[in-house]
Amino acid sequence: MEPGIYQIDATTYHADALGCDTPPMLSASIASILLRQSPMHAHAAHPRLGGFPPEESETFDLGTAAHAMILEGTTDRYAIIEANDWRTNAAKAARDEARANGKTPILAKHADRMRLMANMVRKQVQAHTDEPVPLEFGKPEQTLVWCDQGVWCKARVDWLHDDLRTIDDLKTGAVSAKPDAWTKTIYGRGGDLQAAFYLRGLKAITGYDAAFRWIVAENTYPFAASVIALSPEGLAEAGERVEQAIRLWGQCLASDAWPGYPTRTCYIDPPAWALMQHLEAAEQEAV
Repeated sequence: MEPGIYQIDATTYHADALGCDTPPMLSASIASILLRQSPMHAHAAHPRLGGFPPEESETFDLGTAAHAMILEGTTDRYAIIEANDWRTNAAKAARDEARANGKTPILAKHADRMRLMANMVRKQVQAHTDEPVPLEFGKPEQTLVWCDQGVWCKARVDWLHDDLRTIDDLKTGAVSAKPDAWTKTIYGRGGDLQAAFYLRGLKAITGYDAAFRWIVAENTYPFAASVIALSPEGLAEAGERVEQAIRLWGQCLASDAWPGYPTRTCYIDPPAWALMQHLEAAEQEAV
């Protein structure tokens, strides 16, 4: 496989089985674990290294179904299970069969809500006043593959516009889609690192300085949506950490050493809020 843009199914992508003789590839999610936790955690999470299986949950399944409906307008990737919940053996068997067939299991009571959500989110983003219109004139779920300083990297792009100048990334969930409220979510989930990582990959392949936007949608009625992007300062800072992650990943692969937390005693200072509480308590005692 050469660096480029590919159409690769989700199972192959997440298994890092892209059919090429490359070392384990670095993704944005693994890079985030590498920096926010440790190389040991990144090793454990990578499918070709530690291979620790991700936990399956109904919340994750609903998010996957929402992505399929909003991005592709299809129900082919999930299986509707005619049951009220997952408590019965029949429902569990149907759920397991769906997963075995590569489909996301969704209870029937959630399916209509997913369709309504997809329609309402699509209408909102089509009314967006900035060009290009989000989730239009492009293709969903394309994979970027590139080699960076000897490190093979990959990124699965939710929506890549045909001119290769804009990436749209869909985020759905119970958190607010109000832009001001979403800042903490972006940085708490490593979204800033994801944006810089994807843009670095696209530039390595195409030579273009592209834009990255999140299409954020609430998963409860009325399914409010917004379009959010990092400031130039935010992207620059995230880009420095992407550079750090690529260097560290390369070093760990070369040495086959995946350290965890420091092996020495780490001393911590009291945070400002704890000092303030102590001061307030002392003042009250003095009164």
